[in-house]
Amino acid sequence: MICGDFNLIYRDEDKNNRNVNRRMIGRFRRTINDLALKEVYLNGRRYMWSNEQSPPTLVHLDRVLCTADWEELHGECHLRCLASVVSDHSPLLLDCSPMPPAHRRFRFKDFWTRMDGFHDTVQAAWHSVSDADPFRRLMLRMQAIARGLTSWSAKAVGNVRLKLAISRELLLKFDTAQDYRALSPHEDWLRRQIKASYLGLASLERTIARQRSRLASLKDGDANKSFFHRQCTYRRQKNRIHSLVVDEQVVTDPCDMAAAAYAHFDGLLGSAPPRECALELEALISPVNLDDLEAPFDAEEIWNAIKLLPARKAPGPDGYTAEFLRACWPAVRQDFIAVFQQLYELRGRGFSCLNQALLTLLPKRADARGLGDYRPISLIHLVAKIFAKVLSLRLAPKLNDLVSTSQNAFIPRRSLHDNFVLVRQSARLLHQLGAPRVLLKLDLTRAFDSISWPFLFDVLRCYGFGTRFLGWLAILLSSASTKVIMNGEPGPPIWHRQGLRQGDPMSPQLFVLAVDTLGRLLRRATELRILQQLHPRRPIPSVSLYADDVVLFCHPTLGDTSAVRSILQLFGRASGLNVNFSKSSATLIRGDAEDAAPALNLLGCPMVEMSITYLGIPLTLWRPTAAQLQPVVDKAAGMLPCWKAHLMNKAGHLAFVKAILAAIPIHQLLVLAPPKKTLKALEKIQRGFLWAGRAKANGGNCHVNWQRVHLPIALGGLGVRDLARTGLALRTRWLWFSRTDQGRAWAGLDLQFSDDDRAFFFASTTMSVGNGAQAVSGRTDGLMGAPFARSRLTSTRASPSATVSSKPWRAASSPTDGRKISEASWGSRRLGSTYSYGTRS
Repeated sequence: MICGDFNLIYRDEDKNNRNVNRRMIGRFRRTINDLALKEVYLNGRRYMWSNEQSPPTLVHLDRVLCTADWEELHGECHLRCLASVVSDHSPLLLDCSPMPPAHRRFRFKDFWTRMDGFHDTVQAAWHSVSDADPFRRLMLRMQAIARGLTSWSAKAVGNVRLKLAISRELLLKFDTAQDYRALSPHEDWLRRQIKASYLGLASLERTIARQRSRLASLKDGDANKSFFHRQCTYRRQKNRIHSLVVDEQVVTDPCDMAAAAYAHFDGLLGSAPPRECALELEALISPVNLDDLEAPFDAEEIWNAIKLLPARKAPGPDGYTAEFLRACWPAVRQDFIAVFQQLYELRGRGFSCLNQALLTLLPKRADARGLGDYRPISLIHLVAKIFAKVLSLRLAPKLNDLVSTSQNAFIPRRSLHDNFVLVRQSARLLHQLGAPRVLLKLDLTRAFDSISWPFLFDVLRCYGFGTRFLGWLAILLSSASTKVIMNGEPGPPIWHRQGLRQGDPMSPQLFVLAVDTLGRLLRRATELRILQQLHPRRPIPSVSLYADDVVLFCHPTLGDTSAVRSILQLFGRASGLNVNFSKSSATLIRGDAEDAAPALNLLGCPMVEMSITYLGIPLTLWRPTAAQLQPVVDKAAGMLPCWKAHLMNKAGHLAFVKAILAAIPIHQLLVLAPPKKTLKALEKIQRGFLWAGRAKANGGNCHVNWQRVHLPIALGGLGVRDLARTGLALRTRWLWFSRTDQGRAWAGLDLQFSDDDRAFFFASTTMSVGNGAQAVSGRTDGLMGAPFARSRLTSTRASPSATVSSKPWRAASSPTDGRKISEASWGSRRLGSTYSYGTRS
């Protein structure tokens, strides 16, 4: 273990401003990786040093670094920061005393399904109990199976670690005896059997550790058990709560923290404040025929929902994962059909025994202190989750027609990046206009937990949901109860009276339907001239919604800001979704800050510059800089430190590079063209980890040229993405959508594309001559022998497997039939900067 003041940082976020030495950041990070060290997680603080100025410069300089072996010996250590009394540094306190053992509850093990005797145990336990009520019968039978599998596992599997230790001791005895005499045939046979058994037990231990780590990107053979154990240790250290700030006082006693958590969430979820007003929703929402949502349930529909549930997610209070039902569906099928038939008939009395949940608290940030700094995630009973999944699958195809285009969360065929493109292009157009405008980034307080049920049902009724479907939702919501887990110990139950559970498959869809009313309300205000139009000559959407992320454009005038605040307050009183103006922000586009200050002060939002982050992506009016994308590089560098590389084989290195490192920048590559410096830094991290298990690999470590690694496996490569060309291919979708899908939220806004984006798009599309009905007037250059003014260009979707060389128009494959694009069709490429082509009608 190494601890002290290093006077260096290795992440951009370790300092509260952008005045950092990136070269020294890289060197310090490489030193940590070369020594195979990892940082002990610091609870509750972000910075340990201050220059004691105003405004202060805060830096994370003091650290505790350790090896993987030290962490395995002291896996339950706790590092916290003390007050800086006589120094500009805050002292660190490392506590290595063991934590009290957490409550052990039943957890289904996926490997049980592959063992002899599993199905016999399930059958015997399933039929050992019975009850007339379908809900209670299913609950009792699942509890009986849990007891039966626990007893069977103790006999069939036992203590794997103890068996491995006994096997090692016996093998040592045989090996020692073999040094002095020849083993008898029976001894030799037993020695071989013990060795074979040891290999099986070691594989079983690794499988158990992998399930506990919940890493889906690695197979059992890609890393050893120590890797998975240390993943579990890190997650336990990060999620353990050692103290809470309650009413400005620090609480450390486990019982006091549990009582504070219960009181907080009981007041949030277990009580429903009266509605102060109601909206005239009929003027905002047009009903739709949704009668097909109320069809009877059948076994095939239930089975499809089970197959779509993730198998390796944390289980609810029952302890079962979807893998249990996939393995035992023939045995439990009839009882599940009986439960769903009872629900179809709206006889939900007693469903509460199958609708319980555990509430686990995950820190939103490293310096989490109060309960508001933790994200509550509900681990729901398997039966209630399947019921919600069935309803969710029925509702999903309808959302695209119900929800307006400004809301793109949790809706098939819509994307988060549609919102980003909408906001960025709207901001650019308003900036080009030259008149002052304001971008408001709003924060909804505890959005999922505080939404009003009466408001939600009023909205659903206006959309056209029938009585039976609303009855199912009423059963699902009103019978729910939750126990808050504090460091593994569940507390008393909380009966829900408002809010939606994060973790319920239906919650995102219901929330989207409810919060879309805010967008409709703001657009209605613009139509009634309560809010001014943003642009005098062209329509620009004034609101963008992605779940509870709200961005709003308005004029920096007292009239507009006063109207916006009144609308938001009215919506909050009707729905329970209140805006926290102190955590929201206002960004001025053009104009003078002093002139806009009186109007913005009315909102109570702090003013920030245009370089902000929206949906995890830097939002600027110009091309992003390397400094703005440095958090992406830091995330990739911190995801796979070198101590992990020593616990993985080469196949595991490759799997992590392809599944994690290469996937980290995809979110940004979809809408941004990063600078070459950022792409080179990301590929350097990939190359170093793949070949040498370090942040940087020398030429001698690399087995083949990196360009060959990018080739598909069928062509002799490893299939690792080329980030530059991947980003180019991903951004081409916006050119395609602009010509083929006019229903997008940003349709009608002139999107900006680079020459490379246009070249790749034209290399991946075919052009056909039409009548020119949708062509734009312009120069009448010839196109494939026909005048352009009388032609129409038709786009064809590009194949996702098409490869691009440095000259894409020579190497790209045709998107439809696999033929090479002809040189004649590339006459259109010269026109890309002059004309915007029409789409097929």
